[in-house]
Amino acid sequence: MKSFIKPAFLLLTLACLISNSFAQQIDVIELRNYVMKHGRRDTFIHFFEKNFIRSQDTLGGHILGRYRVSGRNDNFCWIRGFENMSVRSVFLPKFYKGLVWRQNRTAANGMLANNDNVYLLKPMKLDGDSVVKAGSVNSSVLSPKKGIAVVEFYVANSKLPHLLKLFDRSYQDKMKANGFGNFSVWTSEMQTNDFPQLPVFQDKNLMVVIAFFKNEKEYLAASRSLERSLSPDQKTDFEDTVTTKNTWVLYPTEKSLK
Repeated sequence: MKSFIKPAFLLLTLACLISNSFAQQIDVIELRNYVMKHGRRDTFIHFFEKNFIRSQDTLGGHILGRYRVSGRNDNFCWIRGFENMSVRSVFLPKFYKGLVWRQNRTAANGMLANNDNVYLLKPMKLDGDSVVKAGSVNSSVLSPKKGIAVVEFYVANSKLPHLLKLFDRSYQDKMKANGFGNFSVWTSEMQTNDFPQLPVFQDKNLMVVIAFFKNEKEYLAASRSLERSLSPDQKTDFEDTVTTKNTWVLYPTEKSLK
């Protein structure tokens, strides 16, 4: 007896295989926010996307998002992920001493004003009611979506363990209930940066939340709703724990959505 597989099923299977082939397990990221020479940002984005995506990906440095920064007309933000710090240690000298970078570095550096605003981060996860180090995360959690990405930086001077405790299950459930449907939590990767030519911030007091929204209006509404949902004691605890908070609102480049 002959069996026939419907074309639609074949297409769905193929799509799943293609999708899975691009997903990576990520244990560390670099969150990189460049300042370009005035008026050069879009030229740099085109140059970057033409020359520095496939050339890095094939060596194990996965480009997980490219963004324009709201309110910063000369800024370009991108995220590079690695399977682990050992892979990063091999990747960096291989890429920055390799042919593609040697051929393009003069043109790239000629458009840059500053490229040292870089955070080295590791993923966190809920384990019971505690936020702990995740073994790794699928790169899809950082893939650009239609809309915006929002990066929130929380610095808790000498109080990071307590801040992570505040981000327990009940608080994250409140985030989800109030519009933070797609987010991940990160802290600084404190292993030695063994490629000092590319400096990074490794703040032991830092927690980062990366979230995705349809637009800035949706993000602001979610933030206000979350704030209203907190009890007076919770608000007091956060105010006592969080020393500073900073936010980047990021718009994905057109090609990063394809």
